[in-house]
Amino acid sequence: MKVALMPHSGKDDALELAKDLIAWLEERSVPLWLEPEAASLLGRPDLAGDDEELKKAGVALVLGGDGALLKAARRAAPHGVPILGVNLGHLGFLTAVEPAGVKDALLRVFRGEYSVEERLMLKAEVFREGKKAAAFFGLNDAAVTRGVFARVIEFETLIDGAVVGTFLADGVIVATPTGSTAYSLSAGGPIVHPGVEALIVTPICPHTIGARTILTMPEQRVTIRILSRDDAMLTVDGQEGVSLKARDQVVVYRASKPARLISFDNRNFYTLIHNRLLLGKD
Repeated sequence: MKVALMPHSGKDDALELAKDLIAWLEERSVPLWLEPEAASLLGRPDLAGDDEELKKAGVALVLGGDGALLKAARRAAPHGVPILGVNLGHLGFLTAVEPAGVKDALLRVFRGEYSVEERLMLKAEVFREGKKAAAFFGLNDAAVTRGVFARVIEFETLIDGAVVGTFLADGVIVATPTGSTAYSLSAGGPIVHPGVEALIVTPICPHTIGARTILTMPEQRVTIRILSRDDAMLTVDGQEGVSLKARDQVVVYRASKPARLISFDNRNFYTLIHNRLLLGKD
């Protein structure tokens, strides 16, 4: 089984763990794949590969926090590669194991002793003057927010072409259930079990008392029309994005392929909510 090793390139502990795992895996003749940046940082350009090679991996091993896993999901999910996250971050909602248990976890993966959780991914497309200007995949959310100046923006929200409302607000978040514990939660959205299939539409600080979160059916499309002439921004997973102009439309819908997260059935979602969000500890 080929292992796609995806360490957080900005974390020294992730790179050190990657070096140890490369030696350990090569002792066992396990074929490896590295992103070019990580391969350069680790001094192993011979292991660098493109997406055609990534497709052949049996597992994507992500070393980092939830942010690193979000980035990895956008790359691995379109190819159906299952992701095993190793927590080197803070909350670790998406990761399956801690660093001390990564080798045992890999041995279990090689033996097929694991399950896979499918997580809904979203796609966000920007249309300008009737033409597609940008497109992004996300595991957590797509957020339309105000730009540089602290002014509310005006936008219209539609679901499957039906107008939900026109709002003055700091923006709006369209989240997946996986992303319900991230930015959407901070904006007052609900916590949704990741097994639920839905999109969660939450206005950010709306100037309308009646503006509330809406859960859509998974196959429905959410359209956000920018009416304000002030600067606005689309950000996906807090990591990628593009500036928006007046009359731009952002269309968010379910991506064709889900993210596939490896699980060992030793963590309960509601226990995670209790420990990580209510108590703030592991």
